[in-house]
Amino acid sequence: MRKETTGRPAPPKRLDSWKAIAAYMGRSCRTVQRWHSQGGLPIHHLGGEKGSAFAFSDELDRWLMSRGLPHLNTSQQTLPLPVQHATHPREAVVHSFHPAVTSFTPHSSRVRSADLVALAYGMWKTLSHSNLHLINQHFREAIDLDPCNALAFAGLGNALVAQGALGLVRAPIAYRVAQAALNHALEIDPENASAKCALAWYKMCLTRDWLGAHSGLVEAAKLLRPPSIRALAGQGMLMIAEGRLHEAANLLQKAAEHNTLNSIVMGMYCWSEYMAGEYPKALHLVEQSRATGHFGLMFDAVEALSSVQAETPCEHIARMEALAAESPQHHVLQGALGYAYAVNCQRLRASQILDALTHKRTMAHVREPYAVALLLIGLNERQKAIQLLEQSYREGSLWSLGFRSDPILKSLGYALHYSVFLSRVSYPQPYKVGEGIATANRAL
Repeated sequence: MRKETTGRPAPPKRLDSWKAIAAYMGRSCRTVQRWHSQGGLPIHHLGGEKGSAFAFSDELDRWLMSRGLPHLNTSQQTLPLPVQHATHPREAVVHSFHPAVTSFTPHSSRVRSADLVALAYGMWKTLSHSNLHLINQHFREAIDLDPCNALAFAGLGNALVAQGALGLVRAPIAYRVAQAALNHALEIDPENASAKCALAWYKMCLTRDWLGAHSGLVEAAKLLRPPSIRALAGQGMLMIAEGRLHEAANLLQKAAEHNTLNSIVMGMYCWSEYMAGEYPKALHLVEQSRATGHFGLMFDAVEALSSVQAETPCEHIARMEALAAESPQHHVLQGALGYAYAVNCQRLRASQILDALTHKRTMAHVREPYAVALLLIGLNERQKAIQLLEQSYREGSLWSLGFRSDPILKSLGYALHYSVFLSRVSYPQPYKVGEGIATANRAL
């Protein structure tokens, strides 16, 4: 008689068909049959190999754990997911199965690759502008050690999409490499939830496949446990693109409260309050965030943009000059300062910032087109500004998700060129309050 494994909440179940096995694991019949024939998934047969297939749940769980594959059927899950709950990186063997190459990869390399991936995913909990590059490096090294580690490819795709959207790496370059990484992840493991989440962000920011992004984010929020902050934050950003600003702020607030050490999500929440017109609240949130150790591009930009709307010219110019002195490489901050100079009759200073932002660059190769567009709006060079907004949208800037609602861009509302621009680009219609929001709220 089979004995119950210590610590399991229920005795092992016997699954008496391929369909039952596939349903238990949350995969297709074809996938589990391939895993059995090529990877040793523990399947038994009655009366020989051609007899009816059956399996025991505890053996399937151990096989998934040994390869770091998530148990996608959360209603049947009996083992914790390795990456999220491991007490030591080597307890989280996140190698995804790919038999053609795995046999040629040394065990020590697979273990080291798993350690690096566990470390990198752990660093997402404290995500900031500063550690994104290091996270990227860890995933890249993990891939070099084990070219079949699907979670390493998925993580690299996530990191690159974030870097491109935030303007930390030239968006066209970051997204191109991210797409290749995500394609590899899904070739190795077509049901990799982390890769699906990153692909949804890619669709939202670059290809503007709004329906695909919505579906992917909802699916990722269901599959990833604990709840994926990337999926929930993505839903909040999609709401901003839809124009549902207060709902976006509420969801991003919950996401930020659920993972208080993640600076990027906290910065998105602050930005959502700015987009919703809550300028004093956005300034207060930035102040409180800095007091608790958060910093980075999003906070600088939100503080600058909100101060323009909420404070007198003397107050907001002084505030932005102090910020710009500390962060000369933050282009959106510099663009906001140039805008403030221009609308307050300091055109010479505004022109000097414009020269600095475009020095040795053509307008087509500005690192953050949205930043220069802000400045040009202040200088009343609207046609050039709109051309840069179109470039920012085309390249997949995070800021472009809010162009329909951006407070500063509202001054362009009566410009013919801006109407033409909005007619050429795509923004999503608001989805009904339903599955996506309900899923997010349940998860949190």
